[in-house]
Amino acid sequence: MKSKTDKIVITAALPYANGQIHIGHLLEYVQADVYSRFLKMMGKDALYICASDMHGTPIEINAKKAGIAPEKFVEKFWKEHQEDFSNFLIKFDNYYKTHSPENKELAEYFYNELKKKDLIYRKSISSLFCENCARNLPDRFVKGTCPNCTTLDQYGDICENCGSILKGVDLINPKCVECGRTPIQKDGEHYFFKLGNFAKDLKHWFTKEKTIQPEVKNWLQGWLDKGLEDWCVSRDEPYFGFEIPDSVAETGSKKYFYVWLDAPIGYISSTKNYCDKQIPKQDWKDYWYNGQVYHFIGKDIAYFHYLFWPAMLMGVGIPLPKLTTHGFITVNGEKMSKSRGTFFTAKDFLRLYSAESLRFYYSSHLDRKVIDVDINFEDFMAVNNNVLAANLGNYCYRVLTFAQKNYGQIEVVANHPEQEKLVMTLVDEIKNYYEQMDFKNAVKCILKVADLGNAYFQQAEVWKDKDSVESKAKVSFCVNLSKDLAILINPILPQFSEKVYTALNLKHVTWQMLNKKWKGTLKPVEMLVQKIESLPQSSTFPLKLVVGQIKEVRDHPNADSLYLLKVDLGSFGTRQVVAGLKKHLDKEILLNRKAVFCVNLKPAKLRGELSEAMVLAADDHESVAILDLEKSLVGDEVTFHGLQNSDKEVTFDDFQKLLIVVKGGNVYFDDKKLSSKVEDVKVIGVKEGTRIF
Repeated sequence: MKSKTDKIVITAALPYANGQIHIGHLLEYVQADVYSRFLKMMGKDALYICASDMHGTPIEINAKKAGIAPEKFVEKFWKEHQEDFSNFLIKFDNYYKTHSPENKELAEYFYNELKKKDLIYRKSISSLFCENCARNLPDRFVKGTCPNCTTLDQYGDICENCGSILKGVDLINPKCVECGRTPIQKDGEHYFFKLGNFAKDLKHWFTKEKTIQPEVKNWLQGWLDKGLEDWCVSRDEPYFGFEIPDSVAETGSKKYFYVWLDAPIGYISSTKNYCDKQIPKQDWKDYWYNGQVYHFIGKDIAYFHYLFWPAMLMGVGIPLPKLTTHGFITVNGEKMSKSRGTFFTAKDFLRLYSAESLRFYYSSHLDRKVIDVDINFEDFMAVNNNVLAANLGNYCYRVLTFAQKNYGQIEVVANHPEQEKLVMTLVDEIKNYYEQMDFKNAVKCILKVADLGNAYFQQAEVWKDKDSVESKAKVSFCVNLSKDLAILINPILPQFSEKVYTALNLKHVTWQMLNKKWKGTLKPVEMLVQKIESLPQSSTFPLKLVVGQIKEVRDHPNADSLYLLKVDLGSFGTRQVVAGLKKHLDKEILLNRKAVFCVNLKPAKLRGELSEAMVLAADDHESVAILDLEKSLVGDEVTFHGLQNSDKEVTFDDFQKLLIVVKGGNVYFDDKKLSSKVEDVKVIGVKEGTRIF
């Protein structure tokens, strides 16, 4: 019987139920899935646990925009995310949600326990309030200049450039990300967790804990050297989340648990939900108090998982987890970009390539170093075709097909003690690499086993005398090596392995079946690896479209229907634009509006005034509307999905040839939607199908 210490929980960060899963997200879930599958093959009582993170201001606001309740809004993504994960062969034991009875119960348990120990207190603080939006601005709803390194366009929680932990009120020239207005400061009482009380214990933990990566230890030391500020764990309404018990009586207004308090508790509540469903019912505490928990996270949420979360666990007496932190995903050496056609959702990727091609590529690059993984598509194609297909896939498929067609049965297996010893030495190395989460070197060793098999099969030349007893025994040896390869690669390529198991009629395969002689009837094996025939193409759109803000509106001196606009285009400078909007839109409506401008149009004089760019507008012969943006920054590029803007100068005649239309309040070209990096372009007040001019 297993002891409680054999119980293991594996988690990946909870995806936010506010958008689609993309290939950058998938890295972590594949990484945790590989580890989970390996432990299960070893016979461990391991649970792979996850949930959708469902709380916070972005969800509350976006649900309101969509005209539905937040509960319904998040359910859509909860279902979509599970489909995406399943399509990439990511197998959770339980995928739950943070907006659940279990999570409410446990969030309140944590809060009450910390409060009993005098680790929660109240104090009045200044926060940012947007008068235009009539709401307090959480950290992710304000952007400005970092006060430490002066990097522009940083959120109010952490500077992505220097790593400084911030508050919205710290930012220089803060702006509301919803409307772009400058917020005011407003005082209010909030709840705080005494994070500073845990500085000594946290330092002791990360100094002694050998599994914490060196890069992370450097970050932790830097954060502790700066000093830990107590952590505000409450938010004002409107907010989608759990109301803090007694908050109205204590503060005079409703307060809600900050999403970063209840989100990590979601790891535990999902475990509890799993345990409660088992027959007989299990106890989640056996896993979290007496077992071992492994978190896989991205470096962008390291601060929360290495400081806030461990301190909370210490506060309630739950043993600390072991963490593995990974870097980001880049595509062709750069951040994923819609304008360059390199932003792939999980669904986008599966339309082009197989799930296992990505699982293999990620695993081939993953060890425990905190480095970014680049999907260079030429390299991706080479790894799939020249390594996975030509080596591992080709060996197993070739051997199994040869054996099934020529014999159909495995009865006698050749003995090769030296070869078997060499293989088992590699098996031990592979096992150690999996245990260390060094999947990159595990893959290298698996490929060495396949190399041995390929060399043996070629040298045996069994096709020359395929009916001899000796040839049959050699082929049987190769078949058994294929079986072992399928077991070794199973955590990474479960579908590949299952096809081999099916050909051998194997069920309930475990690590212990390695190097055990298999005999029996063979079935035809399915194709194991699909070759990649082409790379994704980045198409070019002829216009350079950017966000501009109208700073001045004047009448054209020589034309009754024209305005002269002075437009701030960010890095593209301030330009004059002649626009035929005077009969349709008042000056007051246009002033300070952000809209879409074409900046690679050949400059031209219109009735004696130079026009250095063009504002895009929709005209249905009754109403005219410009293309609106609210959250985007001045100078940001605006692109049609999958198309890259051109820098080449175009004429007005070139522009008129493009069929750009309004559909459902959005803008489309060839069924590709127009958007900036943060929002879709909106058009209001014109008929469906109206052309953009």
